[in-house]
Amino acid sequence: MSQFTEDQQSELTSNDEESAILPQVKFAQCPIKTSLGVLGKKWTMLVLRDIGFLKIVRFNRILESIPGLTPRVLSMRLRELEDEGFIECVGGKRHPIMVVWKLTEKGRDTMPILLQLTAFGSKWHSDVVFEDKRPRTLNEIFPQPEARRIMMGIR
Repeated sequence: MSQFTEDQQSELTSNDEESAILPQVKFAQCPIKTSLGVLGKKWTMLVLRDIGFLKIVRFNRILESIPGLTPRVLSMRLRELEDEGFIECVGGKRHPIMVVWKLTEKGRDTMPILLQLTAFGSKWHSDVVFEDKRPRTLNEIFPQPEARRIMMGIR
């Protein structure tokens, strides 16, 4: 069952040479909009990148790795990511100075999205991303087998 009426479906498919990709179930809320509720906030994806890919897991190291990010905003983003189940705090109960962050299963599920954003930026914004301005494929950037496993959703 689609969330569109027959007239809407007809209009969608007649306006485009290709067929529209329509959901076969009705959404209460758009899943993209819902996902961007947390992931779309400034700095959030870079914090996930640091924790997930770069393995930067300490507050001050994350702060150092993202120019322009303030301690107050980083603290807010970490709290939001933790509240939403993307990351969890490891340690810090007895030694608050030793707090580190790690991805949860939900957080690990964002890694293919980040790789796709890397692929998109490397192809379409290569003039800014690379010194030589030459577009690159994801396999050129990340030849490691781990990157392919992440892209395929294999852990």
